[in-house]
Amino acid sequence: MSEERPLSAFSSSESADTETADDPEPPAGVAPATVTYRWQPAGSACENCGTSTETQWLDDGAFVCPDCKDWA
Repeated sequence: MSEERPLSAFSSSESADTETADDPEPPAGVAPATVTYRWQPAGSACENCGTSTETQWLDDGAFVCPDCKDWA
């Protein structure tokens, strides 16, 4: 069996040279992600038919229920 050692035996006393920023800049040429689906536990009205639904998909810039989503 190996000898037990405290966790402090594995840490370095030198601080790491890391760069931190509150609001890091995204890399040049990278497009932000587009949200295509949302879930709202209380439900929300479909922007096409008005039916309240928990799950909505982005379709032509509007969040719609699964029945109104053009799946083609």
